[in-house]
Amino acid sequence: MSKQFKGGHGNKKNHMKKLSIKIIFTAGIIWMAAAGMSYAGADIMVEEPVFLFGSVTEGTQVIHDFIISNPGDDVLSIRKVVTSCGCTVADYPETVSPGGTGIVHVQGNTSGYGGRSFRRQIIIRTNVPGKESVRLQLEGVVK
Repeated sequence: MSKQFKGGHGNKKNHMKKLSIKIIFTAGIIWMAAAGMSYAGADIMVEEPVFLFGSVTEGTQVIHDFIISNPGDDVLSIRKVVTSCGCTVADYPETVSPGGTGIVHVQGNTSGYGGRSFRRQIIIRTNVPGKESVRLQLEGVVK
């Protein structure tokens, strides 16, 4: 014998409670599944966003390769890389494939910075929503 929904107040309340529990349970399962999935679209991760080069003699070319990766499932586009000073230049790939890595090669000229700290920002402009600008930094002291 099957149960039928009767219009009584208690049964309707019970039915709504069960329905609410099912909705919450389903939402929880969807949330847990999404948490384990990779990012939909392009993404960018930087292994070491700040490079501390220590202390160098004035005139030294400070060189560092920032490793970037794309854990997303679409191509990462690097639209532009901007440095905070003309004394610092960067070479970079225009794209990084899904699951791939790339190198942002940065070179800073310390000439004229003797006796001061040297801190240069490198901004990566990307196609990643929420990460349109990713900041890298080259930092140390010039003797």
